[in-house]
Amino acid sequence: MIDPFSTGIPQFGHLLLQFLILVAVSGLRLLVLLTIFPPTGGELITKRIRNAMVMLWSVYIAYGQQALLTKLHGEFLLLVVVKEAVIGLVIAFVASPVFWVAEAVGTYIDDLTGYNNVQISNPSLGQQTTLTSTLLMQCATVAFWTLGGMTFLLGAVFQTYVWWPLGSLAPVPRAFIESFVMQQADSLMASIAKLAAPAVLLLLLVDVGVGLLSRIASKLDLVSLAQPVKGALAVLLLALMIGVFIGQVKDQVALLHIGDQLHALALLK
Repeated sequence: MIDPFSTGIPQFGHLLLQFLILVAVSGLRLLVLLTIFPPTGGELITKRIRNAMVMLWSVYIAYGQQALLTKLHGEFLLLVVVKEAVIGLVIAFVASPVFWVAEAVGTYIDDLTGYNNVQISNPSLGQQTTLTSTLLMQCATVAFWTLGGMTFLLGAVFQTYVWWPLGSLAPVPRAFIESFVMQQADSLMASIAKLAAPAVLLLLLVDVGVGLLSRIASKLDLVSLAQPVKGALAVLLLALMIGVFIGQVKDQVALLHIGDQLHALALLK
């Protein structure tokens, strides 16, 4: 007589293990994305909440990928894990530039005003940052959550499973990867230069003016006044321009077009 407990339980355990592997693989691209993406990375969202979000998402995705239960093992499993991690990295690199730009512009302004040596502990990033970079990053993060950016981001990630199926191992051309990295890096640097240009010009004029005055009135120590003047002007400029900044990059902060960008990348591969 066949004992159902001795035959059924091992089979159920093996099936459960396969399903857990599928769940882990299904959420890998989202885990990489949430770890790198500034509004969800660092200490802004605790690791427990981040892992819970990934697990909930993974179960939902894994339910539609049951055909891969018997395939996720050995070399195929390793290749899928690497591919999913790369896709998550690509999505993060598409979604994050506007936040990196905000932080870089703030750091650049602090460098020009001479306050780059003033570092504060940023609990949302788990590291020390400058004053202006912390302010701009917090503004961009608040705008992302209040404008519903997470909805657009998760919708785009969900669509990537159609464009880049979980079980597909289609190779990505090397030329595509190189052009993608160069294009994103070039766009990042250009955005930093454009957004920082008004502050750079204003602070440069202050330096030129103080330099000319110090030559005329050489007995007065006007150079020591340059740093507080530049700091006050930088704060005034930020107070006047922060609304304009959010208005100009509202679509990028809310990730309204991230789905179209990822779809274009999927068509180019």
